Amino acid sequence: MTLYVWLKLFHLLGVVVFLFAHGVSGGASFAIGRAVEPDTRRLLRISQVSAMFANPGLLVILVTGLWMAWLGNFWSRGWPWAAVAILVVTIAFMFYVARPYYAAREAKSDDVLAATLSRVQPRAAAIVGAVALVVLVTLMVVKPF
Repeated sequence: MTLYVWLKLFHLLGVVVFLFAHGVSGGASFAIGRAVEPDTRRLLRISQVSAMFANPGLLVILVTGLWMAWLGNFWSRGWPWAAVAILVVTIAFMFYVARPYYAAREAKSDDVLAATLSRVQPRAAAIVGAVALVVLVTLMVVKPF
């Protein structure tokens, strides 16, 4: 097998790890809601622990994707640049949307936790993430330009 095929294998494995672990975090964000419940802090912790797997998965995706674009001489085409731009914008948006969750993890009182959770937007994150994922997969498979 060629290096490119091995990179593609690890790229796809990174996608699987990222989507599975990040899906746990996304599911927790929908389960948390905006009210403080008995399980709220546990769900926040589960979301935090899932990032220990999602973030390395994303790193594998980035490294192998950039490497494959270099090996395949794709940087002269537009789709790899579009994919990188979409990924950067999506990551920035997700950090913005996730800020209340980060603050909620640090909240000492239930009042502060409730105030922090009043700013969460799990639907916006899910919609943007799903659209970005569909566009990125389309770019990778179709290589339109």
